[in-house]
Amino acid sequence: MDRVRIQIIAASLIFASPVIVQTSVDAQVDLPALEAAYIFNFAQFTDWPAGRPVDNVLSICVDPESPLGQALARLDGKHGGKQAWRVRPLPRGEKVGDCQLAVLTASTALSAAVKALLASDAPVVIVSEADTADQGWVIRLVREGDHLKFDINVTEASRRRITLSSKLMRLARTVL
Repeated sequence: MDRVRIQIIAASLIFASPVIVQTSVDAQVDLPALEAAYIFNFAQFTDWPAGRPVDNVLSICVDPESPLGQALARLDGKHGGKQAWRVRPLPRGEKVGDCQLAVLTASTALSAAVKALLASDAPVVIVSEADTADQGWVIRLVREGDHLKFDINVTEASRRRITLSSKLMRLARTVL
Protein backbone atom coordinates (compact mmCIF):
# COMPACT_ATOMS: atom_id res chain seq x y z
CA MET A 1 0.00 0.00 0.00
CA ASP A 2 2.78 2.44 0.85
CA ARG A 3 4.51 1.53 -2.40
CA VAL A 4 1.38 2.35 -4.43
CA ARG A 5 1.02 5.67 -2.63
CA ILE A 6 4.68 6.56 -3.38
CA GLN A 7 4.18 5.67 -7.08
CA ILE A 8 1.08 7.89 -7.26
CA ILE A 9 2.95 10.81 -5.66
CA ALA A 10 5.95 10.28 -7.96
CA ALA A 11 3.71 10.14 -11.05
CA SER A 12 1.94 13.33 -9.94
CA LEU A 13 5.25 15.14 -9.57
CA ILE A 14 6.44 13.97 -12.99
CA PHE A 15 3.25 15.19 -14.68
CA ALA A 16 3.19 18.43 -12.68
CA SER A 17 6.85 19.36 -13.31
CA PRO A 18 6.22 20.85 -16.80
CA VAL A 19 3.49 23.03 -15.31
CA ILE A 20 5.81 24.17 -12.52
CA VAL A 21 8.62 24.93 -14.99
CA GLN A 22 6.24 26.79 -17.33
CA THR A 23 4.88 28.86 -14.44
CA SER A 24 8.37 29.98 -13.40
CA VAL A 25 9.25 30.90 -17.01
CA ASP A 26 6.02 32.89 -17.38
CA ALA A 27 6.76 34.79 -14.18
CA GLN A 28 9.95 36.28 -15.64
CA VAL A 29 9.59 39.87 -16.78
CA ASP A 30 11.02 41.44 -19.91
CA LEU A 31 13.03 44.14 -18.10
CA PRO A 32 13.60 46.44 -21.11
CA ALA A 33 9.86 46.36 -21.88
CA LEU A 34 9.10 47.20 -18.24
CA GLU A 35 11.59 50.08 -18.30
CA ALA A 36 10.04 51.33 -21.56
CA ALA A 37 6.60 51.26 -19.93
CA TYR A 38 7.94 53.27 -16.98
CA ILE A 39 9.46 55.84 -19.35
CA PHE A 40 6.22 56.04 -21.36
CA ASN A 41 4.38 56.81 -18.12
CA PHE A 42 7.00 59.32 -16.95
CA ALA A 43 6.19 61.39 -20.03
CA GLN A 44 2.50 61.43 -19.09
CA PHE A 45 3.36 63.12 -15.79
CA THR A 46 5.77 65.70 -17.19
CA ASP A 47 5.17 69.28 -18.33
CA TRP A 48 7.68 70.95 -20.60
CA PRO A 49 8.05 74.73 -20.76
CA ALA A 50 6.03 76.78 -23.21
CA GLY A 51 7.65 77.55 -26.52
CA ARG A 52 8.21 73.94 -27.47
CA PRO A 53 6.92 73.02 -30.95
CA VAL A 54 3.19 72.40 -30.80
CA ASP A 55 3.14 69.55 -33.31
CA ASN A 56 1.96 67.13 -30.60
CA VAL A 57 5.00 64.92 -31.15
CA LEU A 58 7.27 63.97 -28.28
CA SER A 59 10.78 63.18 -29.46
CA ILE A 60 12.48 60.41 -27.47
CA CYS A 61 16.20 59.91 -28.11
CA VAL A 62 17.86 56.63 -27.19
CA ASP A 63 20.66 54.29 -28.24
CA PRO A 64 18.84 52.11 -30.79
CA GLU A 65 21.30 49.24 -30.28
CA SER A 66 20.49 48.79 -26.59
CA PRO A 67 17.74 46.41 -25.42
CA LEU A 68 15.92 49.39 -23.86
CA GLY A 69 16.26 51.33 -27.12
CA GLN A 70 14.70 48.42 -28.99
CA ALA A 71 11.85 48.21 -26.47
CA LEU A 72 11.24 51.96 -26.80
CA ALA A 73 11.30 51.66 -30.60
CA ARG A 74 8.20 49.47 -30.33
CA LEU A 75 6.42 52.51 -28.84
CA ASP A 76 7.24 54.70 -31.86
CA GLY A 77 4.03 56.30 -33.15
CA LYS A 78 2.03 55.43 -30.02
CA HIS A 79 0.02 58.19 -28.39
CA GLY A 80 0.67 59.09 -24.79
CA GLY A 81 -2.04 61.54 -23.86
CA LYS A 82 -2.15 64.20 -26.56
CA GLN A 83 1.30 63.45 -27.94
CA ALA A 84 2.54 60.90 -30.43
CA TRP A 85 5.91 59.36 -29.68
CA ARG A 86 8.78 59.65 -32.14
CA VAL A 87 11.67 57.42 -31.07
CA ARG A 88 14.98 58.29 -32.68
CA PRO A 89 18.69 57.70 -32.09
CA LEU A 90 20.62 59.88 -29.68
CA PRO A 91 22.59 62.53 -31.58
CA ARG A 92 26.18 61.48 -32.25
CA GLY A 93 27.74 64.77 -33.33
CA GLU A 94 28.08 67.85 -31.20
CA LYS A 95 24.53 69.04 -31.87
CA VAL A 96 22.09 68.13 -29.12
CA GLY A 97 19.08 67.86 -31.41
CA ASP A 98 15.42 68.26 -30.57
CA CYS A 99 14.98 65.57 -27.94
CA GLN A 100 12.37 66.22 -25.27
CA LEU A 101 13.23 62.99 -23.49
CA ALA A 102 16.69 61.37 -23.67
CA VAL A 103 17.34 57.87 -22.35
CA LEU A 104 20.86 56.91 -21.33
CA THR A 105 21.54 53.20 -20.90
CA ALA A 106 24.58 51.33 -19.65
CA SER A 107 25.68 50.93 -23.28
CA THR A 108 25.22 54.59 -24.23
CA ALA A 109 28.47 56.08 -25.46
CA LEU A 110 29.12 59.45 -23.86
CA SER A 111 29.58 61.24 -27.17
CA ALA A 112 30.18 64.97 -27.40
CA ALA A 113 26.44 65.45 -28.00
CA VAL A 114 25.46 63.44 -24.91
CA LYS A 115 28.01 65.30 -22.77
CA ALA A 116 26.69 68.62 -24.13
CA LEU A 117 23.13 67.52 -23.37
CA LEU A 118 24.03 66.60 -19.78
CA ALA A 119 25.78 69.94 -19.26
CA SER A 120 23.08 72.04 -20.91
CA ASP A 121 19.97 73.48 -19.34
CA ALA A 122 17.84 72.40 -22.31
CA PRO A 123 14.30 71.34 -21.32
CA VAL A 124 15.02 67.65 -21.77
CA VAL A 125 13.99 64.93 -19.35
CA ILE A 126 17.08 62.78 -19.05
CA VAL A 127 16.25 59.28 -17.91
CA SER A 128 19.33 57.36 -16.90
CA GLU A 129 19.95 53.85 -15.71
CA ALA A 130 21.80 53.84 -12.41
CA ASP A 131 25.52 54.61 -12.74
CA THR A 132 25.35 55.75 -16.39
CA ALA A 133 25.52 59.46 -15.65
CA ASP A 134 26.75 60.99 -12.42
CA GLN A 135 25.00 64.27 -13.10
CA GLY A 136 22.44 65.79 -15.40
CA TRP A 137 19.75 63.13 -14.99
CA VAL A 138 16.18 64.05 -14.07
CA ILE A 139 14.93 60.50 -13.52
CA ARG A 140 17.18 57.57 -12.70
CA LEU A 141 16.00 53.97 -13.10
CA VAL A 142 17.27 51.70 -10.32
CA ARG A 143 17.05 47.93 -10.09
CA GLU A 144 16.74 46.60 -6.55
CA GLY A 145 16.72 42.83 -6.71
CA ASP A 146 13.67 41.87 -8.75
CA HIS A 147 12.16 45.35 -8.51
CA LEU A 148 12.45 48.38 -10.76
CA LYS A 149 12.36 51.70 -8.94
CA PHE A 150 13.24 55.26 -9.82
CA ASP A 151 14.71 58.38 -8.28
CA ILE A 152 13.82 61.96 -9.21
CA ASN A 153 16.21 64.89 -9.16
CA VAL A 154 13.91 67.93 -8.76
CA THR A 155 16.89 70.30 -8.71
CA GLU A 156 17.87 69.13 -12.19
CA ALA A 157 14.25 69.21 -13.39
CA SER A 158 13.92 72.77 -12.14
CA ARG A 159 17.19 73.80 -13.81
CA ARG A 160 15.81 72.41 -17.06
CA ARG A 161 12.43 74.16 -16.51
CA ILE A 162 10.59 70.83 -16.41
CA THR A 163 7.68 70.21 -14.05
CA LEU A 164 7.08 66.70 -12.79
CA SER A 165 3.72 65.76 -11.32
CA SER A 166 3.46 65.35 -7.58
CA LYS A 167 1.86 61.95 -8.29
CA LEU A 168 5.07 60.85 -9.99
CA MET A 169 7.18 62.16 -7.11
CA ARG A 170 5.11 60.21 -4.58
CA LEU A 171 5.94 57.00 -6.44
CA ALA A 172 9.69 57.68 -6.55
CA ARG A 173 12.05 55.78 -4.30
CA THR A 174 13.99 58.98 -3.62
CA VAL A 175 13.35 62.63 -4.47
CA LEU A 176 16.49 64.73 -4.41
